[in-house]
Amino acid sequence: MDRVFTDRQDRRIITLVHGTLAQLAEQLTLNQWVRGSIPRCSTTTKGTPEACSFSVYRRKSFVLDNNRAGLIISVACYSIWGLLPLFWKELSHVDPYSILAHRIVWSCLLMFIITFLLKRREFLADCKMLWNHKKKALALGLAAILISINWLTYIWAVSNGHVMDTSLGYYINPLLSVLLGVFVFKEYLIPAKRISIAIAAFGIVMLTILYGAFPWVALVLALSFGLYGALKKKLNINPFTAITLETALVAPVALVFLFFIDDFTLAYFNSGMTSTAWLLMASGIATSVPMVLFSYGANMLSLNLLGILQYISPSITFILSILAFNEPFGSAQMIAFICIWLAIGIFLMSEKMPATKIRTK
Repeated sequence: MDRVFTDRQDRRIITLVHGTLAQLAEQLTLNQWVRGSIPRCSTTTKGTPEACSFSVYRRKSFVLDNNRAGLIISVACYSIWGLLPLFWKELSHVDPYSILAHRIVWSCLLMFIITFLLKRREFLADCKMLWNHKKKALALGLAAILISINWLTYIWAVSNGHVMDTSLGYYINPLLSVLLGVFVFKEYLIPAKRISIAIAAFGIVMLTILYGAFPWVALVLALSFGLYGALKKKLNINPFTAITLETALVAPVALVFLFFIDDFTLAYFNSGMTSTAWLLMASGIATSVPMVLFSYGANMLSLNLLGILQYISPSITFILSILAFNEPFGSAQMIAFICIWLAIGIFLMSEKMPATKIRTK
């Protein structure tokens, strides 16, 4: 009888110690554990209270490493996108339509290889789903057209001295996406975001009046990418599948253009692998690599952090437009960009406010 009572007491004590250690593990910081001031879990005591109580540190370490990796990947992605004008400038002697066609073909080929190596199951499942849902397949086709328009506009802008306009377009893109959320997804727009959109619109109007030209490049880029993002949100399929099928849908048109309309760029390949031929092939890498990085980074980071990191790309492009491309930055552009930056500041601060609501009739 005394032995049974003692065993029960031992179990209660062990349970109490286990709970205390678990609370202590939650309260102590991960840095203390990394520095060695807290002992690591012993691999020889698997299943014991001591091993279980410190398992929280392994989970926290994984989350920390995951966030750090996601941050590095996302910064690399947006930095590549920001530096892309330097790449497209090297192809400025080639017709933008030809560059777009090569970009689509080589991106399609590379994304098929990457997808079958990394995401084969998801790709096949998404293809089956799209086959059974014709409306989603139609939406994917429309997304392919929109991203092609976006790519063509961007390439044309770099080749024709409108790099600053591309920066402006991707600065206002998140604000335009908010408007699309209101009209397409019936999201509620808080007053702070209404103010930010109004300030951005004022900047665009002032740029048009003072500069004497409508910034169509910026608006086409923002609108095409905003609508593209809205369609992707509706589709809700794997990013690898999306970019692979999007390029595959327009690849036949690109091939017809290259072989039957534009024979000039193929001459770069027939006369030996010239530097232009290598650059045209590399356009697939320049397109696919940041898309793959973005897919991984988006899964590792919160949307709030991604919302801030996305401004790395237009900021780099803006600096390049002045320092590398020597584009003018007069009073009209200054007023427009100040308005956009102010709008973005208000927009980012509004993200800390309560989440958006769905309108109810």
